[in-house]
Amino acid sequence: LGGGGLLGPSGLLGGGGVLGVLGEGGLLSTVQGLTGLRLVELTLPRVSLRLLPGVGVHLNLYTRAAISAKSLLGFLDIAVEVNITSRVRLTMDGTGYPRLLLERCDTLLGSIKVRLLRGLLPIVDNLLASVLNRVLPSLLCPVVDVALGLVSDQLGLVNSLVPLGLLGSIQYTLSSLPLVTGQFLEVDLNTAVGRVAGGLVDYPLGRPEAAPPPPKVPVPPLPPMPDTSSSQLGLSVNFLSSVMSALQKQGALDLTISSGMFPELPPLTTSTLGALIPAVFKTYPESHELLLKIAVPEAPVVTLKKNRGVIQLTATAELAVVHPNDVLKSLCLLNVDTALLAQFSVEDQKLKISVSLEKTELSLVSSSVGDFDPSLLEMLVGKIFDVAFLPAMN
Repeated sequence: LGGGGLLGPSGLLGGGGVLGVLGEGGLLSTVQGLTGLRLVELTLPRVSLRLLPGVGVHLNLYTRAAISAKSLLGFLDIAVEVNITSRVRLTMDGTGYPRLLLERCDTLLGSIKVRLLRGLLPIVDNLLASVLNRVLPSLLCPVVDVALGLVSDQLGLVNSLVPLGLLGSIQYTLSSLPLVTGQFLEVDLNTAVGRVAGGLVDYPLGRPEAAPPPPKVPVPPLPPMPDTSSSQLGLSVNFLSSVMSALQKQGALDLTISSGMFPELPPLTTSTLGALIPAVFKTYPESHELLLKIAVPEAPVVTLKKNRGVIQLTATAELAVVHPNDVLKSLCLLNVDTALLAQFSVEDQKLKISVSLEKTELSLVSSSVGDFDPSLLEMLVGKIFDVAFLPAMN
């Protein structure tokens, strides 16, 4: 074990042994000749980002990388902790799609572990760290660029054609470069509601399709976002009105109800109606089934208030008596003026509009049993709207 023994200068740890391999003229002087660097594995990174006003985001990723390489002494297995900092600019390409552009990418190395000859010999080398600092950006920054490309593909989905059930579609397009502030990213979208047979749904109703579009109104600023929220959605009255107009024009708001169709409703018969309106019972002492036809002849009017929307909907409700051989005779025709409350939410990446009945006013248009007070039917009509009409609308 002495100077000339196993651990001495001429032994295993001496100049001709391991220390010779790692010393001057050995591995320390040959690491700069590393070739065949290959990224073998990346652990799931910890990601943090900060918005850069007017630019995009400052992105920081911490990960552990496993790298293989060749040196003059053989294969190297390298495990290294890496902090990657990137400056990413949000842009729009020539087709109007948002893109994330990697402007700068830097790497900062942490702990480095190197094994020579497939793990037979662990080594630590400051010179190797300096070499990795030079070569890792060209190895890892393209990975960041690929990830940003995938995110850009997701951002590009804002320019999309979304089916509106079987009735038509909604075309979303980015109206301008998204606004980036220190607190939020704001994206303004243009929307065009189309009918299934082609052509856009006009708003307001009745304007010829070839008419020039109305002048653009600046988008009002969104209200402050609560600390408990990570996103905020603003909807325009014109967009919601166009959707409601599409539903109305395609007859999606019209409904025909027969007795027994909805178990939650009382029997739709002259006996049920006669308990509310004596003139019906007098005309039809024996019970007959009724058929109710609800039609919406005009597009609903949408207004927006704080935290909710209000939809003014005017419908006609015709009650007809079903005689033998399915012969129908009109009993009465009512105008139904309703105010519907609309609540908006996003579920499964889709905008949901939930509508509930706020109030109903009835007026009598015609009757085969003589005049009567239509307000006697408000509770029944309200129940029909809650059970049958609104679920179909939602």
